[in-house]
Amino acid sequence: MHFHHDKHHAAYVANLNKAVVEINEAGLLDIEHLLKNLDAVPEKIRTAVRNQGGGHFNHSLFWQMMKKDGGGGTAGDLARAIDASFGSFFHVQGQFTKAALGQFGSGWGLAGRRRNHAKN
Repeated sequence: MHFHHDKHHAAYVANLNKAVVEINEAGLLDIEHLLKNLDAVPEKIRTAVRNQGGGHFNHSLFWQMMKKDGGGGTAGDLARAIDASFGSFFHVQGQFTKAALGQFGSGWGLAGRRRNHAKN
């Protein structure tokens, strides 16, 4: 995990910082704002912000959510919503994995799934 954090995640951050240097003069842009407003990001850096920023954001979530013996299914309202929309947690997990494998940076799989689901 140290290698993943110190090399992999750090590379996303460094590459994002390089991409946004022109628009982040005061250091006031946060990653959530950039990703939520990609259409406002200059086109010449939009892909880098999406890919590198997305990698940074997803890794940041990953570090916050990791816990010993974590993972598994869901419960309560979330489980019922998943079952109603996708049939089961394990079915949506398979769909998510398939979508993730087709995207730059597997963490973007959910975004791909939302686009595909909206079209169906």
